Amino acid sequence: MSFRQDYIERLIRKLAEAIARALGLARAGHGEEGIELLEDAVASGLGMPLPMLLKLTPETLFSLFGKERSALLAEALRAHEGMLGAAGRADEAARSGNLAAALEARAQSTMR
Repeated sequence: MSFRQDYIERLIRKLAEAIARALGLARAGHGEEGIELLEDAVASGLGMPLPMLLKLTPETLFSLFGKERSALLAEALRAHEGMLGAAGRADEAARSGNLAAALEARAQSTMR
């Protein structure tokens, strides 16, 4: 296995664990804590704060992160969307959901 592939697999595993912990916190009634954990994990794993990533276009994100990490970001954004929605932050939730959908569509278009 190449170093790059090993790195991406570790990143995926680490961020997936953080998403699961964040969702667990949200389900236990600690939504804001879960949101903060998820945002910290994205910043740590991708090197940019989530609020900054939300301002970029899907094309820019895809060119920065490539297919694997963009898919990972889309999963994190879906979790972010759900937690924000549950916290009554509908506008922010919609922004995360829209970007996740755009990244998912971009990934699908590269598979064709």
